[in-house]
Formats: sequence, structure tokens, C-alpha cells
Amino acid sequence: MGVYSDGSYNVPAGLIYSFPVTCRNGEWTIVQGLSINEFSRKKLDLTAEELTEEKALAYSCLS
Repeated sequence: MGVYSDGSYNVPAGLIYSFPVTCRNGEWTIVQGLSINEFSRKKLDLTAEELTEEKALAYSCLS
């Protein structure tokens, strides 16, 4: 689910990012402690980098 990152899995806080979550009573929580292999780690980092760049570009258009 796409949610605000709290820094989990080394994804920069504040990005909207797709995480495994649980939902209960209208609240969502990022699932913690999942093992990440090297291939997945690279993909996670690449996606976070792209999202960070897109966020910066979007904010620059607002100035």
C-alpha cells in the first residue's frame, strides 16, 4: 500500500512509498522485520532515489 514512509527499510522519511502494511480499526502500520535480499534492496533504493528526485522536481515547480 502506498503510505508515508517513516524511514522503514531505509526508505527516506516523508516519501509516499509502497510498503507491506496491516490495517486494523482504520489505522495502518508498516510491517517490520521482513528480510530483504540484495536484488530487492537495489530495487528499493533505486525506487526511493527516483521518488526523491520527482518530489524535488514537483516542489521546484511550486516555487
